[in-house]
Amino acid sequence: MFQIYLQNKNYFSNIYTVILIPFCSLLLLNQIPIFSNYSQQNNYITFPEYNFIAVGDWDCNEETKRTIQNIIAMDPELIITTGDHVKNAKSARCWIEMSQPIKEKFRIAVGNHDVEFANIYKQIMDYHQLGNPYYSHDFGNIHFISMSTEHPFEPGSRQYWFIKSDLEKTSNDPKIDWIIVHQHKPLFSTKQDKIVAEELRDIYQLLFQQYGVDLVISSHNQYYERTYPLLYNYESGKEPIIADHSQSEYLPTDGIVFLTVGTAGDELDPVIEHPMFYVVQESEFGFLNIMIENGGKTLVGEFRTNDGYVLDYFKLNTLKNPLNKQGIIPEQIHYSKEIHTRK
Repeated sequence: MFQIYLQNKNYFSNIYTVILIPFCSLLLLNQIPIFSNYSQQNNYITFPEYNFIAVGDWDCNEETKRTIQNIIAMDPELIITTGDHVKNAKSARCWIEMSQPIKEKFRIAVGNHDVEFANIYKQIMDYHQLGNPYYSHDFGNIHFISMSTEHPFEPGSRQYWFIKSDLEKTSNDPKIDWIIVHQHKPLFSTKQDKIVAEELRDIYQLLFQQYGVDLVISSHNQYYERTYPLLYNYESGKEPIIADHSQSEYLPTDGIVFLTVGTAGDELDPVIEHPMFYVVQESEFGFLNIMIENGGKTLVGEFRTNDGYVLDYFKLNTLKNPLNKQGIIPEQIHYSKEIHTRK
């Protein structure tokens, strides 16, 4: 065989081309499992287990220090925030110094106290190396959208078109199993800025639902809350439809779970209102720890208090033994460009 290759250089060149060029292309596309952080099994992509933290309303006090210490102990791969890294401060210096040990893990959303003064806003944006208050990024098999409720978000705004086009693009990405939005002010509010919450809900809830958003994480109200998976109610936006009445473990639905995690250190609020679509409402310091398991197909959330116990636990699944959300066997999965067709 070696002699044949030597005698026929063109044949050797053709074999070289046929084998090497596709291999190099696969490397460039990051599709060979040993060079990427995911693998492909049974015609669908699987990911290793990992976790991330979500929390907001930090302030700068002893409770904030406890939260940061407890987060460090969890050793998350990523930390997303829901705004208000400062409060009643003349600069962001305290936040910058206190958060330094975990700075590289942060992906933040800005809150009303972050933008209250121009110098503080600039400090926070520079510290976290952000050029824009709203942005998106992928981490593992999750697509995150960091939305700014402190900048124009109405239809026609730059932020609205960014979010809409970003969701449309992400819904067709086969490597993404979960879409998570984090921002400061919530779409459902049981205390502050209820008019803003209604505006956000009227503009974004159905859009998020159409493109398969799984979680919306916010703060602004300083306590912890979790809803059932909720569907948009065309007859009454204030009263969403509960897609699954289970307390903690959910099969795939089109509903979105809305979480409030204003619990990082700022003074807690009492929970006064108790709408029927909330599963849990508790005024405790702590943070949301989310674990991605089962090859990336299961999302497990737990709210861990600063006193060391698990206050809440829930589980979402993208696959249903072994069917996906639309009941399609993995071998039959395809990706459509139409709205609400993330398979």
